[in-house]
Amino acid sequence: MARISNGILGEFTGRAGNVSGYVRHGQNFLRSLPRKSNKAMGPKRLAQQQKIKVCNAFTTAFTGTGFFNTTFPAYGTTGSGYNRATSALMNQAVVGSYPNTTIAWPKVLISRGPLPSAEYAGVASDSDGNIIFSWTNNTGTGTAKENDKAVLVAWFPELKQVVLNKDAALRSGCLAILAASAFKGHVAETWIGFISNDERDAADSVYTGSVQL
Repeated sequence: MARISNGILGEFTGRAGNVSGYVRHGQNFLRSLPRKSNKAMGPKRLAQQQKIKVCNAFTTAFTGTGFFNTTFPAYGTTGSGYNRATSALMNQAVVGSYPNTTIAWPKVLISRGPLPSAEYAGVASDSDGNIIFSWTNNTGTGTAKENDKAVLVAWFPELKQVVLNKDAALRSGCLAILAASAFKGHVAETWIGFISNDERDAADSVYTGSVQL
């Protein structure tokens, strides 16, 4: 059943016959419902479906956090930060050929933008299972500012869970701890990025490697 807000000229949401209506980014859209096909999927379609599945296994863990809306600023483009992050993941980090498609962790971006990236970044774990990030202070390089905020991400492939913090420390601090003791005993893939203090700009993130907790 479809619903028309504000009378016959209002927004059309829901399903009516072979069309459905929905609202996205404040705009109303109509689309025809997909038709079922008995044809077997070709190699290209199978490969694309697997790429989407592989990407979703990573990005779904970020759903509901609003994380990518901050770390992937729009810069005048449309769509959500989640979509921009997914696009970057599919275009840059998915490797291999069907049916052996996978993600190359060093190519993953958890933030993207023109700010200078972290330099000489690395990670280690402490006895409690927390992750310690370190980097050098490159304040003054290009548009890098001392109050840029460090963005930290740890992804646990075996568990398909993520731990993140987008306000962990300042660029000038050179050290931050990501609380991850609940995942002690597991291996994490890690990244560090930066966002400006007003959260309008971001830097391309840096892969900081795997760490055993």
